[in-house]
Amino acid sequence: MSTKKSMREALMLVDSHCHLDAIEDLEVIIDRTKLEGVNKIITVGTSIESSKKSIEISDNYSSNIFKMYATVGIHPKDGKSDVEKLGLNQCIQTLKQLVQSSDKVVGIGECGLGYHLTADNLHLTTDKEKEFQKKLFEAQVKLAADLNLPLIIHCRNAWDEIFDSISKIQTPNSKLKGVFHSWTGNWQEAQKALDLGFYISFSGIVTYKQSLRSSASPAGLKNAQEIQEVAKKTPLDRILIETDSPFLAPEPLRGNPSKLPTRLSSTIRTRLVERNRWAISKNEPKNVRIVAQFLADLRHLPFAKIAEATFQNARQLFGISI
Repeated sequence: MSTKKSMREALMLVDSHCHLDAIEDLEVIIDRTKLEGVNKIITVGTSIESSKKSIEISDNYSSNIFKMYATVGIHPKDGKSDVEKLGLNQCIQTLKQLVQSSDKVVGIGECGLGYHLTADNLHLTTDKEKEFQKKLFEAQVKLAADLNLPLIIHCRNAWDEIFDSISKIQTPNSKLKGVFHSWTGNWQEAQKALDLGFYISFSGIVTYKQSLRSSASPAGLKNAQEIQEVAKKTPLDRILIETDSPFLAPEPLRGNPSKLPTRLSSTIRTRLVERNRWAISKNEPKNVRIVAQFLADLRHLPFAKIAEATFQNARQLFGISI
């Protein structure tokens, strides 16, 4: 065994947020992930359909050495049709039943608020749409508190509303906890998230160069420097790392999107088109190593320090085993 391979196997990395239901050639992807020292993955639900699929994937691909977990949730965009079809109460009951159906479920989400504020983002989010998203999010915040499970939060242009919704439900007795996934806010917003007791997760966005701008990107890319400032300042015991794969490929893997996989659900396909996905075929859970290395360089720490801290943080938040 080569020294490089033995070092990778000795380190334990966790991809705390990815969407394996949107990835083809899963067995090949997982084999590559193992070779990079990533031995734990949390695959995240964004609708009733993808939540069920995430549980199925975690059941089918987990082993004694390679652990996989799932979350169940309704994304403000991806799961809208579920709510329109079933009603909000039935959707929440279904999520609760999914939690009870499997010991692989370790969180509620991806849920949150995602607003379009300018015409550059295809359309403006109306007040009616904002109210819909808020009710959906707050129902899942309450569910997470009731079940004592962490929230996986998506936030786009809605920081004050997100914090307000959490504060309404969070009490000293609620035990509400969670993570802001794929962080895109500034340090002031990060401080509010930390004050609420939440973790902050960094995806490939943190690796982006300031010179690369795109009005179609979820972070706006103009915020790259601000995101990196947050990555420097956030306490080490409150940081998680993720890929959000197959989305948000890190530098230097970003590029033009390839042809979309044929098996994508309609909600995932819409999401890809809407966000003008970069290099969908290139991002996968193994690339969480790139994010970890970037954070290590940014904070002038050994790679092993970041790997160990984020591994332990994931264990602490999600209650996952070694």
